[in-house]
Amino acid sequence: MSKPHDMVREAELLAAEAIGDVIEHWGFRRVLGRVWTVLFIAAQALPAAEIGERLQISAGAVSMSLNELLRWGVVRRVWRPGERREYYEAETDFWKMISRVFDERERQLSHSVRERLEKAEELLRRAPDSPEARVSLDRVSRLLAFVKLAQSALDGFIKSRTLDFSRFGDLVRFPLRAVRRPRV
Repeated sequence: MSKPHDMVREAELLAAEAIGDVIEHWGFRRVLGRVWTVLFIAAQALPAAEIGERLQISAGAVSMSLNELLRWGVVRRVWRPGERREYYEAETDFWKMISRVFDERERQLSHSVRERLEKAEELLRRAPDSPEARVSLDRVSRLLAFVKLAQSALDGFIKSRTLDFSRFGDLVRFPLRAVRRPRV
């Protein structure tokens, strides 16, 4: 039979691996998801050395990961009076994290895509009339309309901070607002 502490660490690693997979799928480095998860699950802020120990990764990998997570705003430094070491804790408000990533990545990409499709549409409008040009214009215009709709939906999603799960009934109960952990 495992000790309760061992079971907690095993669960922590399992969750860290799962979130690491998701983060990697989204185009980030897997270790970022693993480090964030350990901090998210932890009952209190952790020093870098303990994060490395829990995940069995080098001090350099922990340091690089923490710096990147700090830059994204999904981890913050916590100072403890009388301590020399820096401690870290995860952002627990999913909306803040999602909004930040959307603002920094997805929104930037959607604006770039929109600008290029608008240029393509303009070129096709000025192209000599032909069946090929008409079909191409129609399809580029449809792509552009979809991108505009997606941008509007994304902006509305971020601003309203709501998702409508009502059609799923009681199957979905997911707290998207942060629940602050008690200070230890």
